[in-house]
Amino acid sequence: MVTERPPSINGDARAESAREGRPEPTGDIVERQIGGRTFKLDRSLDQAEQDKVVGVIARHLDAFAWSASNMPGINPDFLCHRLTMDPKVRLVRQRRRKFNEER
Repeated sequence: MVTERPPSINGDARAESAREGRPEPTGDIVERQIGGRTFKLDRSLDQAEQDKVVGVIARHLDAFAWSASNMPGINPDFLCHRLTMDPKVRLVRQRRRKFNEER
């Protein structure tokens, strides 16, 4: 996992608040430096598994994009997910759907 977070594009407050609500690892983690970047790995992985993950990340480090500027030729509007919602519309909670009637 990457510890660096991309900056909000165009100061979009909604994107920033969504990033703040992003889940964080709950278990014990170990931080490893790979190619000058910090990655977080789950401590429950044994050392051999951690070394395998580190090896894969190190071999493919150029495949990771650390920010939108690392992806020239890709429109930032394509990279950002936005929901267009009308603030005047009242929110409605949908009814719960039961998938298994036997329970």
